[in-house]
Amino acid sequence: MLNIVVELEEPTKAEARSKAIVTTAQKMKIKKELQDMILGLVSNAGDDILEDRKLKETLDQSGIEKAEIASVLAESESIMTSMNLLRAGFMPVALRVSRLFFVLVDLVNVGPMYQYSLEFFRNIYRVTIKSADKEDPPLSKKARKSFFIKEFLGNLYRNVSRSLFVKDKLLFSFLICLKIMDEKLADKGGVNISEIRFLMTGGTSVVLDRPNPAGEGTWLSNKAWAGIMQMSKELKIFENFDKDMEKNIGFWEGLY
Repeated sequence: MLNIVVELEEPTKAEARSKAIVTTAQKMKIKKELQDMILGLVSNAGDDILEDRKLKETLDQSGIEKAEIASVLAESESIMTSMNLLRAGFMPVALRVSRLFFVLVDLVNVGPMYQYSLEFFRNIYRVTIKSADKEDPPLSKKARKSFFIKEFLGNLYRNVSRSLFVKDKLLFSFLICLKIMDEKLADKGGVNISEIRFLMTGGTSVVLDRPNPAGEGTWLSNKAWAGIMQMSKELKIFENFDKDMEKNIGFWEGLY
């Protein structure tokens, strides 16, 4: 995904990078061949190595070629350094887009008919990138990157949701949301799987360690209260939530 956005946004520089990679590989190969040739001549030289005419000619020629190789490699390194900086600028776009591809992969677990090719995904990505040129007024380079992220999400949702059953569209939105949250919380280890599992399955405990503060047969069922106590116990972010609810049961009833 990173290569696609760089090639479409900076085609000339992307081509220069590709040529630099090929050139570097070729010159490194030639350099290795020269070194092997010289070592072979030295090992097969006679007693008077300084009088070996072929060796001297090879050394002279290799000196010229090595200087040329060094110059080409230095130029290629400069191109690669510049391109690495350019590519780093598009990394947030590529990262977001790559993550969203796996939402499509996960959809097959929802229904076997929900199978989307990588090429289908790439085409949406390419269309999104090219559509930035139609914006009026023209977008700055920084604004284009934000545009790619936002517009791609909309294009992906529209193109995929039209092929989903209505009952699965909300789940598709939820999966997208989780992927984006996981990216934003990456420095903290991503989304908390225990919290997501509790959200999806609810509480499983039916044991009341403390009585229902709202009383029997009221707006707060015993099962719901058991789930709240389990949530407060197992999920750190909800620690002591059950105790706060007990103290402010009137407020929570009004909110209910």
